[in-house]
Amino acid sequence: MPALEDALRDPSLPLDERVAKLVGSMTLPEKLTQMHGCAEPVERLGLPAHVPGIEILHGIAHVPRATVFPQAIGLGATWNTGLLQRIGTAIGDEVRVLHRADRTVSLNTWGPVVNLLRDPRWGRNEEGYSECPVLTSSLATAMCTGLTDGDRPAGQPLKTAPTLKAFVGYNYEARGAVTANIRPRVLREYELRPFEAAIKGGVAASVMLGYNRVNGRPCCVSPYVNDILRAWDPDLVVLSDAWAPTFLAMEHEGYFPDRLAAYSAAVKAGLDIFIDQDRDNSIIVRTLERALAAGTLDESDIDAAVARVLRMRFSLGEFDLDAPEPYGDLDDSCVDGLEHRALAAEAAREAIVLLRNSSRTLPLDKDRLGSVAIIGPLADVLYRDWYTGPHAYGDSPLAALRAVFGEDRVVHTPGADRVRIRHRDGGLVSVRGIADGGVLTVDDEKRGAAQIFEVFDWGAGIVTLRSTANGKFLSAHEDGLLHNDQAQPGGWSVAERFSLVPRRDGCVLWNPTAERFVTLVGSGRRLAALAAEPDQAAEFTVEVVARGADEAARVAADADAAIVFVGNHPLINGREAEDRPDMLLAPGQEAAALAAIGANPSTVVVLVSGYPMTVPALAETAPALLWTSHAGPELGSAIADTLVGRYAPAGRVPQTWPRQEEDLGDRYDFDIIGSRKTYLYSDREPLFPFGHGLTYSEFWYDLRLDRPVLCEEDDVGLRATVTNVGEVDSDEVVQVYWRALDSRHERPLRQLGAFRRIHVPAGHTRTRRFRIPMRELAMWDAVDEEFVVEPGRYEFLLGRSSADIVDGAVLTVRGRPRPARDLAAAPARAIDFDSCHAVELTDADIVSAEAVAAVGAGSWICFRDVAMEGLNTLTAEVCRTDPGWAALEIRADDPVTGRLLGVLPVVGGGGRYDWTTTSCALTGGVEPVDLFLTATGPLRVHRFRLGRVGASACGL
Repeated sequence: MPALEDALRDPSLPLDERVAKLVGSMTLPEKLTQMHGCAEPVERLGLPAHVPGIEILHGIAHVPRATVFPQAIGLGATWNTGLLQRIGTAIGDEVRVLHRADRTVSLNTWGPVVNLLRDPRWGRNEEGYSECPVLTSSLATAMCTGLTDGDRPAGQPLKTAPTLKAFVGYNYEARGAVTANIRPRVLREYELRPFEAAIKGGVAASVMLGYNRVNGRPCCVSPYVNDILRAWDPDLVVLSDAWAPTFLAMEHEGYFPDRLAAYSAAVKAGLDIFIDQDRDNSIIVRTLERALAAGTLDESDIDAAVARVLRMRFSLGEFDLDAPEPYGDLDDSCVDGLEHRALAAEAAREAIVLLRNSSRTLPLDKDRLGSVAIIGPLADVLYRDWYTGPHAYGDSPLAALRAVFGEDRVVHTPGADRVRIRHRDGGLVSVRGIADGGVLTVDDEKRGAAQIFEVFDWGAGIVTLRSTANGKFLSAHEDGLLHNDQAQPGGWSVAERFSLVPRRDGCVLWNPTAERFVTLVGSGRRLAALAAEPDQAAEFTVEVVARGADEAARVAADADAAIVFVGNHPLINGREAEDRPDMLLAPGQEAAALAAIGANPSTVVVLVSGYPMTVPALAETAPALLWTSHAGPELGSAIADTLVGRYAPAGRVPQTWPRQEEDLGDRYDFDIIGSRKTYLYSDREPLFPFGHGLTYSEFWYDLRLDRPVLCEEDDVGLRATVTNVGEVDSDEVVQVYWRALDSRHERPLRQLGAFRRIHVPAGHTRTRRFRIPMRELAMWDAVDEEFVVEPGRYEFLLGRSSADIVDGAVLTVRGRPRPARDLAAAPARAIDFDSCHAVELTDADIVSAEAVAAVGAGSWICFRDVAMEGLNTLTAEVCRTDPGWAALEIRADDPVTGRLLGVLPVVGGGGRYDWTTTSCALTGGVEPVDLFLTATGPLRVHRFRLGRVGASACGL
């Protein structure tokens, strides 16, 4: 025991020795408990309990006190890595202080989210930084550097252990019901890059696996964990998302027949910690014991997982009991303290993006404005998303603007319709218990404000209803009864949502949380969401007392300037477990904004949302248009300072804003190359391009390459010069893009190579040097399974955005041209195609292999520039579960009209993994071709190989 105590307590001992001694001293049951999110203490060894991680997406969530920063998408809009590192440092400080007082506040911090925002309809879009792999990688690495105290002295424990979320291709909430088809090029060049940057940068301690499937296989059993993540860092801790291991064997999305098979596969695939069954570890422990007894797991599998978990805990200084407490100089005053609040204010200001500023509408001259109309449903609120910490203070935009202009100069209207809701028998829906709210009833007597409700439109038919009598929102309680007792819509289920569903000459009320229609119950005719069918629901007519758009126009017309606040509610129509139904601003909100614009030419529209919106009418007619994310307690002050010129905005949109939703294509299509998605490949004209953002000043730019010709081993050196030729001191975001001019492959139309947010006083010039690794220009070569830089010309572009390029220079990279693709040397995976049509990517076995599934006749995959000289056979592993047979047509240069080289028959009737190896003859050729494999019906292809008759290399 003394040797073990030394290993636990003495940080001077080698870490491997400490971990090995502790694992070797534990019994099997003790080790198994360490693989659950709530690890039990091992008191005989002095090993304390370990609790699940703590959410820190934009501040610590679910604690009584912490600093709240802007949503992650807002932090992405700052384009400021230094700021993100300081925020990470602040969050890490607060975690350490709270952990000292309460050990259930984990040092394993869950965040940041590094999933790329490929499609803004994702319900959790606001949790990511950007659609760009370079911007996301830089910001995430900076955040993790702060969280870990990346600049700490050698031997100092980690401040916290960041967890990157969520591996990999997690960009939709259908989760197990839909699979993300991600081919190797997209995986390597896009999806994996932020994970790779933070892990290889040494600032990520763990990775959380997503709920979703990739190429048919759940992420909890993905071969990418051991093959890719652990190649970057063999000690990386891997944990599941909540309940994901259970979902592996659940009927509605089960990949395995039972828990035994599921949990065994997850551990073999590299899962270390099961975040499952809340705090009950019994199911996990019993199942793993059964797996060991059945031989589907070895104790060495358990030892490896437990060793990784304990290594992370050692690295946090958790067991250094005789050493001074790490970060003991931090005290309680830092938690939501003045310094951190000032940092949150700085972030809220830097997150603001000026989208449009016609005729220099902004900044407003507050001394010349006699009156200001503040309009809109988001003017007088500070909304919280599911991962927002507590708001201990803060001014809404309305409160902040009243402080700037004075109470007497500000007029406010929410721009919402005010209505009465009349039952078909003539009575009106009324509220009781006016102050605190009560059960709603239908009343025949007139009761004034008790019978008038404001209707807040959130789009897709969802509204919330606020009583004008007490300013509280209607909510369906667990017993179904409707009360007007909620200060704001909120909670996991958001029971304040309603839909007014047309019914005959009126409507019925639907409550999505209860999944019931509203009916009347009891002699008191109380309203309750209890009816399963619309025929059982109470029928109402809605009588408009005042239209929100009319009120918006009236107050705007009477004011010297109008400021309209519209956007989304972060818990309605898009959030965890719910994707966005569309990209529209709610019709009622847009109508109010357009009415104000029509009534006052000095109208500013402020969009507050966690995602881009398709608002072409506002983009074309609003004199000035701002966007920011939900930014916490500092939102109001940041917007007010920006509107009146105390602060000059310089944020940039971290996502493309589409002109129309149709431009986004299929939300489940992850092949950004083939479907031409994101700013990297899209040729559609956006409403606002990636990187767009205006300032209150004007800038002149110049770009110079250090050398115009480089070799593959060199890095690209360049310098960007920016001169503020305007009259306002301002930040500017220097954006350097590149594109390949001579590639044989589909390469990005432009890709961010480097960026930096800098401050340039009016009349001054700043020059910044950039060093871009040559690897940034590389593409993934599926043949050699490595990144390669193609020789040729590359253009470097200096821009105000990805679409507004102001200067450029051409670089030539010298190197040997890549030879034609050799598909005879070794079997080629079908999934390594260069382009495709109408195929799905799927699992080829239960463990790791992947295949291509043709969904029907005309499906094809293409391999570019394939060497054909002397080759006259094709051998492939294929299967077909449908009865009968289909075929693969092998064609040159075109999937339909190209020269037919051969036909490979595929016999049907087999199982999902019943692969058959079969061959066909090919018509010979000399020159390389683009090789197409075109299916005549549904079938699956795992691998194939070209060869010569009689040669041993023909087989697989």
